Amino acid sequence: METANNIIVATYVLYVLISVSLTIWVARTLYKRGAIFLIDAFHGNAELADSVNHLLVVGFYLINIGFVSLALKTAATINTSRAAIELLSDKMGMVLLILGGTHFSNLSVFPRTRRSARLARGPVSPNPPVAPDAVLKVAIPR
Repeated sequence: METANNIIVATYVLYVLISVSLTIWVARTLYKRGAIFLIDAFHGNAELADSVNHLLVVGFYLINIGFVSLALKTAATINTSRAAIELLSDKMGMVLLILGGTHFSNLSVFPRTRRSARLARGPVSPNPPVAPDAVLKVAIPR
C-alpha cells in the first residue's frame, strides 16, 4: 500500500511542477510578445499598455493555476507506474487545453482593444492638400 501512495504522491508532484512551469512559460511569452500589440492599441501609451498587459498575465496565472489546483484530485486507484503515467497524461492534456484556451481568449482581447481605441479616436481625416513648391515650365508648341 505504501508503494501505491508513493506513486500517487510522485505523480501529483510531477503534475504540479510541469503544469506550473508551463503556465509560467506561456504567461511570460504572452507578456513579452503581446506588449507590442497593446502599445499599438493604446496609441503608443507604453505605460498603459504595460499595466493592462500585467493585469492580463495576473488573470492568466489565476485561471490556470486555479485549474491546476482543482484538477489535482483524483478518485483513481494508482498501483502501477503505467497507471500513474496515464493519469499524468490525462491531467497534462487538460492543462494544455486550458492553457491554449486562455491563450486564445487573451489574443481575442487585442483586436477588440485596438478596435475600441480606433472607434474612440474617430475617423481618420485625410491629410490636407499640399501646395506646390515648384513650377514646371513646359514648352507648348503652337
